[in-house]
Amino acid sequence: MAYSGRGRSYGRAIPPHVAVLVTGLVIVVIAVGLLTWSSVQASHDKALRTSRVYGAHVESVLQNLFHKTDILEAIVVTQNGELSDETFGNIAKSLDGDKGIRSIQCLPGGDVLFVYPLEGNEGVLGTNVFDDPLRRVDAQLAVDTKEITLSGPYALTQGGFGLVARNPIFLADEHGGETFWGFAVIILDMPDALEPVGLAELVAEGYRYELLASSEEGDRLTVDASDVAPSADAEEYSISVPNHTWTLRLSPADGWVSVGSMLLVGLLGLAVSVLLAVVVRQDQKGRALLSTQATTDELTGMRNRRWFADMIEGRCASPHAQPFWLFYLDLNGFKKVNDTRGHRCGDLLLVQVARRFEEACGSDCELARLGGDEFVVALSKSDRVHAQRMKDRLQGVLDRPIRIDGDDVKISVSIGMSAYPQDGWTYDELLHAADKRMYEAKQERKTD
Repeated sequence: MAYSGRGRSYGRAIPPHVAVLVTGLVIVVIAVGLLTWSSVQASHDKALRTSRVYGAHVESVLQNLFHKTDILEAIVVTQNGELSDETFGNIAKSLDGDKGIRSIQCLPGGDVLFVYPLEGNEGVLGTNVFDDPLRRVDAQLAVDTKEITLSGPYALTQGGFGLVARNPIFLADEHGGETFWGFAVIILDMPDALEPVGLAELVAEGYRYELLASSEEGDRLTVDASDVAPSADAEEYSISVPNHTWTLRLSPADGWVSVGSMLLVGLLGLAVSVLLAVVVRQDQKGRALLSTQATTDELTGMRNRRWFADMIEGRCASPHAQPFWLFYLDLNGFKKVNDTRGHRCGDLLLVQVARRFEEACGSDCELARLGGDEFVVALSKSDRVHAQRMKDRLQGVLDRPIRIDGDDVKISVSIGMSAYPQDGWTYDELLHAADKRMYEAKQERKTD
């Protein structure tokens, strides 16, 4: 019965190189996951910072355009509500220096009486903002709050898509109060008026974007956008404009995470894991080879003295040690063969003898070569009858001559037996007892 060691096996252990590979792959998956999460967070943070910068620029550009109406307000107040066509034209012309300004107007009492430039805007002359249901609410809000209010973006009467900013003008009355005079108005073409913001540069920076505003009906209108809309999980920045909130949405054109970079990291991690597994496997093979060489007889290929001694010591030290027999085998006549036929012939003889002993032992025994022409056998059966049968079998396999280089060589074996624990508790004690009986057997053979 093959010796199974001191412990009991409950299953096959995972080979170290497989464990290294699996562990490496798990680490790679976790690392790629963490890097992906970190990369996504960093991309979101960068997009949010970028949206804040551009959003603030949008606010600044719009405020500068809206407050051009402050100059008209100042002129009207200074002249106590009097405004000539010439004065309005000169002022409006001086204000019309920025891209995206479609029209500058003054509306005494809400009536559109002053328009610059007149060309292309003739259709609005004489209309009243309070008569237009789409403009009335925002106009009245400007009067009530005394703040600039916006209308739009929407389709303008004079054509196109624009944004209207109305600055309410009030004059001081004789009672120390204020009387509503009308509006100073600037009408902007969108998105031309936002060209100084440079939203198109976002595309060059690797982003998709859209600038959204609410329509008069509450719908979200796209003021400006890249050719491809940003993703659904785009970062959003709210832009404050008079009586409205606009939204700038950004997302990276290539996604929040670089698939190529993560794939590269994953492949590198996989390569390192495989390389480590190969190194561990090679180390295993090297250790296994060294272990085999350390416990295997080089000539016969069977176990050697070191292995047999460790195995017997293990059996003896086990708390569940069972009785067994130890056989000490020494060939008779081997020295003569070695001396007369040479070491090569002797080696060939030892190899064939080892094969015959293995045949005799079968699966019931552990067989090893101590060195020279000496062999040892451990038998797990505890009764003497079975042990004697094994002894007879070991001797019997050498009854037939062994053919070496075309010649038949006759050889025999002397065997000494010892029993555990009757003849000893350790390997040395058992081997000494078996050796002594083997020597006695040799002496008896010589006297026969």
